[in-house]
Amino acid sequence: MPAGKRPRAFWVICAFLVLSAILLLVGQTTAIFAYDFAVGLGLQESLEEVTGFGVQMNRAFGMGDTVVYIPLIVVSLVGLLRRKRWALLTTASAMGISAYWTVTMASLLVFARAVPGYTLVPGIEYWVFLGAFFAFGVWGIAYLAFKGEELIR
Repeated sequence: MPAGKRPRAFWVICAFLVLSAILLLVGQTTAIFAYDFAVGLGLQESLEEVTGFGVQMNRAFGMGDTVVYIPLIVVSLVGLLRRKRWALLTTASAMGISAYWTVTMASLLVFARAVPGYTLVPGIEYWVFLGAFFAFGVWGIAYLAFKGEELIR
């Protein structure tokens, strides 16, 4: 690959990070301060579906995403664009969160069915979204482990 030319994976990873940051800001950060607004956007579940505890659980995930995940994504994007070696670590961290978060959420969707008052029945779109996010996170970690240097050349 000629010096300076970015591999296709660079653009795929950057696009994933940008889209993730936007989605997290709108769906997760908004839920901390205006939960009903996030529900209206279709990015959170209603109180009637997930109970009061579920709403607070969603807001807690929103706080974690806002304080840790979003800044990590932003730092990763800046570092990748500037070809900084440390960006490989921050990007791998973001990819790890992506994989971990999806397994946690999928498990919550399954286990919460046993909670009285919890009525959310996730449709196929939940599983497609979580599966895609999980696959991308795992692929990203593997790519960074074996070919990460290509992203910063």
